[in-house]
Amino acid sequence: MEKGRVVVLDNGGATCKIGFGGEAEPVKVIPNFVAKAKGLKRPFVADLVDTCPDIKGLGVLRPVDRGYVVNWDLQRSIWDRAFSGILKVQPSSASLLVSEPLFSLPSIQRSMDELAFEHFGFRSYLRVPAPVLAYRYETSTLLDSPPPPMPSSLASSSAVSASSASAAASSAMALQAGCGLLVDAGFSFTHAVPIWNNKPLLHAVRRMNVGGKALTNVLKEVVSYRAWNMMDETLIMDHVKESMCLVSLFPTRHLPLARKRDTGNIFRVEYLLPDGVTLQRGQVKDPAAVLLAVKAQEALWEQHREEGEREEAVLRRGGGEGREVGRRKKGGDRHEGRKKSGSNERVGKREEGGEGEERGRKRGRRGGEGEREEESQEQEQGGGGGGGGGGEQDEEDDEDEEDEDWDERAGRGKPGATAGGGASAAAIPPPGDSGSARRMAGSRGTAGGGGGSASRDGGGGQQPELSLASERFMVPEGLFHPSDFGVNQAGLAETIVASVSAAPRVIHPLLFSNIVLVGGSCQFPFFKERLELELRPLVPDSLPIHISLSQSPVVSAWKGGSNLVRSGEFARRAVTKKQYEELGFERCAELMRHS
Repeated sequence: MEKGRVVVLDNGGATCKIGFGGEAEPVKVIPNFVAKAKGLKRPFVADLVDTCPDIKGLGVLRPVDRGYVVNWDLQRSIWDRAFSGILKVQPSSASLLVSEPLFSLPSIQRSMDELAFEHFGFRSYLRVPAPVLAYRYETSTLLDSPPPPMPSSLASSSAVSASSASAAASSAMALQAGCGLLVDAGFSFTHAVPIWNNKPLLHAVRRMNVGGKALTNVLKEVVSYRAWNMMDETLIMDHVKESMCLVSLFPTRHLPLARKRDTGNIFRVEYLLPDGVTLQRGQVKDPAAVLLAVKAQEALWEQHREEGEREEAVLRRGGGEGREVGRRKKGGDRHEGRKKSGSNERVGKREEGGEGEERGRKRGRRGGEGEREEESQEQEQGGGGGGGGGGEQDEEDDEDEEDEDWDERAGRGKPGATAGGGASAAAIPPPGDSGSARRMAGSRGTAGGGGGSASRDGGGGQQPELSLASERFMVPEGLFHPSDFGVNQAGLAETIVASVSAAPRVIHPLLFSNIVLVGGSCQFPFFKERLELELRPLVPDSLPIHISLSQSPVVSAWKGGSNLVRSGEFARRAVTKKQYEELGFERCAELMRHS
């Protein structure tokens, strides 16, 4: 290695991205854990897990907990593997740029500095918050990229053209001012970080304690209750989540489709589990089947977007009354499945007395009957979830009825559970559900409610497989409605609004017009589109919303660090080993903070 090169390390909760500053891509992305296999004494550090002969039941130890390093012995062994085994670098002749999470404690920063200078002996060293590096890279990318073309079907509308031009102008203005909102949906948490003048507004940062790790844990519990016991198969379920899950634009509309037991269920996909003999790693049985739901949602989103833009053009010509009607209509589309008549009647009861209360109760009963009729019609049109027609659906067994009752308690009967068009944890079975356990023993596709099922090896050499349907889009719902999974926090859209509200009011338009999505959890298909649907009703119509998804959300922070080295800024800001030895931790931390 050339003397004096800078090692760039993005130390994430799930992976470490390592490479040399100034290069376009990292050398390698390695897992940030140490694994231990049953019956083997030696551990598998970071990428050495790929050499493990059997990953079933593999124990995983992570140095990062809730986003912060808590086990420095494990972290040191992983860094040693990265520097010596992969990069082949001598730390004494190199420098180090490492990312850190926001609000890192001084004790954690001290341990990191000691590891860099005293254990590895790097010549110079700099810590930078990961969101700052990610925003630095994404800003440079957005400034260099041309705006996306407008669909030809809408190009002739002057009103739509003016609206799109206004949003593009606001986004360009925010980029030039170094202002935007970075949404980092990572492994341990999700942060909404307002940035002004390329620096984070720390007082306005908001955090959700939901990330990729929490979603994997939910998926493990769901599958373990309904099919195979996968509570100890973290690596397998991580791969299942990454290769099969997606975000639903309208979950309440898709749940009846996912309950179908025939070949018309576009959400049902099988995953081949490793058996240690013929298959060492799990894989999707039919990759083309994964794309069926994706393609269907692409057409649905295109139709929804074009209708919305045409409606906006009409509203611009029609005036304020039409605007209010359109706002209610768009809200109804996004909140399909939640009828507003019931809530309106409750308001009427509180405001009126006597005769007004009686009228409100009657209207509420009529609204409830209408809602049940509409639900039954939708089930009949969608096949009712039965493989043999509507009659089979009407004669569900008692086990399915128990699941439906629990679904109501878990989410559909809970106020606000489906806000923003999202469904609750209705697809998740109750703990210890005996009905699901009995259905689990059946053949593939027999689990009630569109849930996962297991196809077991019946002695004929059949590969064990896992079948998922509604779980594919219900698990990522935890990012938009964490309360459905036991996390007493607001969803992502509400978190973004709270973060922007805490920033100075004068920059609110700039923040909403430049929302940047990074992090591994942003890679779910239609994550960006669903966030736009959730966010639009919470933001005034006068403020344009522009959301951009990073082209490389996992390595964006690393690329930002590489750009920082290429620009020469690292050489000006880095603290040398001599300064560390003379000034100590406190003074060096202050130099890095104010550089």
